Amino acid sequence: MKKILMIILDGFGMREEEKGNAVKLANMEFFKSLWENYPHSLLKASEHYVGLPDGQFGNSEVCHQVIGLGHTVKQKITIISEAVDQKTILDNVEFQDMVNHVNMYGSTLHLMGLTSDGGVHSHIDYMKKIIPLLKEQGIKKIVFHAITDGRDTFRKSSIKYLDEINKILTEEGIGYLGTIAGRFYAMDRDNKWERTKSYCDLITEGKGFKVKNYANAIKSCYDKNITDEFLPPLLLNEDAVFKENDCLLWLNFRPDRARQILNSLTHPKFYDFRVTRPNNFKVYSMFKQEDVPYVKSFFEFSHDNLYPIGKYFSDLKLTQARIAETEKYSHVTYFFNSELSKEFEGQDNYLVPSPKVATYDQTPLMSARDVTVKVKEALEKDYDFILVNYANPDMLGHTGNLDATIESLKGLDKLLEDVVHSAEDNFYKVFILADHGNCDEMLSETGEIITTHSLAEVPFIITDKSIELKPNGDLTMVAPTLLKYMDIAIPKNMENTKDLFIEE
Repeated sequence: MKKILMIILDGFGMREEEKGNAVKLANMEFFKSLWENYPHSLLKASEHYVGLPDGQFGNSEVCHQVIGLGHTVKQKITIISEAVDQKTILDNVEFQDMVNHVNMYGSTLHLMGLTSDGGVHSHIDYMKKIIPLLKEQGIKKIVFHAITDGRDTFRKSSIKYLDEINKILTEEGIGYLGTIAGRFYAMDRDNKWERTKSYCDLITEGKGFKVKNYANAIKSCYDKNITDEFLPPLLLNEDAVFKENDCLLWLNFRPDRARQILNSLTHPKFYDFRVTRPNNFKVYSMFKQEDVPYVKSFFEFSHDNLYPIGKYFSDLKLTQARIAETEKYSHVTYFFNSELSKEFEGQDNYLVPSPKVATYDQTPLMSARDVTVKVKEALEKDYDFILVNYANPDMLGHTGNLDATIESLKGLDKLLEDVVHSAEDNFYKVFILADHGNCDEMLSETGEIITTHSLAEVPFIITDKSIELKPNGDLTMVAPTLLKYMDIAIPKNMENTKDLFIEE
């Protein structure tokens, strides 16, 4: 059986256009040599190919899951949208529990979420549709706490989305926009607690910049080069803070950026900073997640018939290592394992802290050197399967700083050369791929900075000249290709998925 090192270059798409394409502009000599000298394919990593709606680019959570599973599953955005569109959410036990609590006390329902159509953590469409449903259920007062995006959307697009929410709240006569803050503060996932505290202080104590006109306030921020992701806590109405008997509904569905904010508001043993919590205040979310145990949820992601390769390897008594820095640690563990576990038997996880900086263009290589050290240590330990994620292409792509991203990729190319040679020295074959595009498209045709993911195809390379690969495929084909290459039987859940090999 062959030993495998799988390297995921996060956010590394393949496009021919050079303008705004950091991958092209970085001129990564070693990566190019791999592409030219070894069997390779271009893989679809967005839309229905990974189980997302058409037009929706892939993201790290979904795509790591698909890579690990070998097939698509109905995604959370689809589950929520269908429940709202078909009104089946009205029959949900926890939804009714929330409605009954608010109506019984005549209190306020607070809605909170990433207010955009980025589709990675939430979507404004189901947010707008759920407001009339709440009115139908007798809810009299809603306060909407908008988290602005600018990362999975254009950097200066928030006013459009806020206007949409404000319009439907006004038309329904049911509430108002109470607070606004950028996701930089509200959705940190790297234990930068000062950011989470700033947001908690806004929604629990009303500590923020007091503004009357959000559009003017946001335009003023733009004038100071503060874009949507980084909008400071803004208080639109002093009555918007949480009060006794109120409820909060967290509208996002992706778990990694929900953990800090939700635990700070609910966990009785949260001690990272002081939080003002009203009496009899209840918090609900769209999806259950184990790391926020004191929040009630409407839906639970079904794990029926999910059998990721990590679990398969564990059942086969194979050893495996997962390596990433903080920003992508959950992706190579929790999401790659289809949310079944962060660690199966025989699996060792290695976490490398990401730099403690405001934006990663300040440290373009991030912690990639330390990640490389961990990979080389794992190679020496002779694991059967090693999975590593290099976060740089994605995290630098999100900064919008093209020069810093190019610098990052140049440095990453040298580390890639080091780790591939180390793998060869330890008799490993290397699979190199990406989960989705991002840094390949950082400027629009008109020169506007793009910080979102892209719809680009992604590379797939195997460092073995004795095989032949199909020129095109999608991410579902990675797992069966890996298993076939390792001479391991294909499990039932992948029987209908094609691999990437050209048969002799």
